[in-house]
Amino acid sequence: MAKKILAVLFAFSMFIMPLGGCSSSGDKTPQEPSQETKVNDASDNADDSEEKIKFVFAEHIADVENQAPQVWGVVQAYMKEHPNVEIEIQGTDINEHINKMKMAAQSDSLPDLFYIKTGVAREMIEAGQIADITDDIMADQSFAEGFLDGMTDVLEVDGRIYGLPCEVQANGIWYNKKLFEQCGLEIPETYEELLNVCKVFRENGIIPMARGAKDTYSVWALTNMFCRFGFFDHIDAVLAGEEKWNNPDYLKFYEKLREMTELGMWPDNVSSIGYWEATELFMGEQAAMLDSGVWDTKKFDSSELKEYIYFDWGPVFDDGVGTQEISMKAASFPYCVSAKLKEEDPQKYAVVIDFLKFYYGSSGTKIIVEDNQCVPVTKYQGTVDSAAYPVFARVMEKMNDNWQSPVLAPNFYIPGDLEASYHDSITGVINGVYTPEEACDFMDNQMQAIGLFD
Repeated sequence: MAKKILAVLFAFSMFIMPLGGCSSSGDKTPQEPSQETKVNDASDNADDSEEKIKFVFAEHIADVENQAPQVWGVVQAYMKEHPNVEIEIQGTDINEHINKMKMAAQSDSLPDLFYIKTGVAREMIEAGQIADITDDIMADQSFAEGFLDGMTDVLEVDGRIYGLPCEVQANGIWYNKKLFEQCGLEIPETYEELLNVCKVFRENGIIPMARGAKDTYSVWALTNMFCRFGFFDHIDAVLAGEEKWNNPDYLKFYEKLREMTELGMWPDNVSSIGYWEATELFMGEQAAMLDSGVWDTKKFDSSELKEYIYFDWGPVFDDGVGTQEISMKAASFPYCVSAKLKEEDPQKYAVVIDFLKFYYGSSGTKIIVEDNQCVPVTKYQGTVDSAAYPVFARVMEKMNDNWQSPVLAPNFYIPGDLEASYHDSITGVINGVYTPEEACDFMDNQMQAIGLFD
């Protein structure tokens, strides 16, 4: 199964979203009005009543307006077009947000629309707390075809769709080409070249790659590297207890982590800083590279460094396992709809579905791409103004290359209870807590502890 996933080519060719992408289609009977009809009826009656249809949208970011302006922009545009609808955005930091969603699930009070990690979402699906939105999404063929390959698979259970990805999980390495040229270097394409630039930057008093291991989740480019050491060749057997995490291929990946650490790839205080501090090191030209993803595109396009910042999938390895030209253009964690909402308030549920069609339709996609320079999970045809947004133009070039991508990133593919341990195993080697062997043994022990196998 995993090999099949890895073989999927993530076709990011840019097509126009059909104009019908925001409306329902198909045969409807008078007894069963479409979602669009229900919403339009509410709009028509807006002048007759001051009461609005209000729903809660719970996000995993504390300051949505400033930290996720693409989400904020789509929400504001939808409410402007639908004056009878009020969307209450509840923004909370990721860790607190996930805990809040777990507590809400226990008290049967989940928000109407909410972000959640896939592992937690699967538990909620088993408990009947997340709505099956398959019929509302797939019945509208033009809308369903607007998604990029693999995007609607992010939370598919037994052939049914229970969520749609909040964004594309596109991990990689950012490069400040100005610093590379200053030191007479080219952007590294191989691991050996990466080690060489590390040495040269250190000799010139420049941090090779900014990283904040205090935030254990910030291992994005390293996840790409793990895929080049057979992650998907072994993971199904590992999770089934038929193989060990401590296998020769996985061990080689952790050994690369130790080698990069010993050569000084990261900041000297890597264990005491987080992702935001690492980003500031890169923005302040104290570091030549940054492990991050395309979500930082707009930030870089708004900086004085925009002419010099480039994005890539990271180096390939001569001693890697399997295909080396592996990118990461995968679906991120999903937005889900409360099953209770669908069962108890069909009118409000219809509005939430209509909002999702707006968000992932042509109008929302245009706001995400053109207004916010974010990579969409839907097809889009347009011209990026490379003069105004050179970083975004380069990112879109990478998204359109022919490098293969898994449908899901490794940390999304493994069970949710194992994700934190996966991150800890990587940062543990970087922080000197584990040797490569100990990191692999730690993962085997954690899998046994959560009951994956005896």
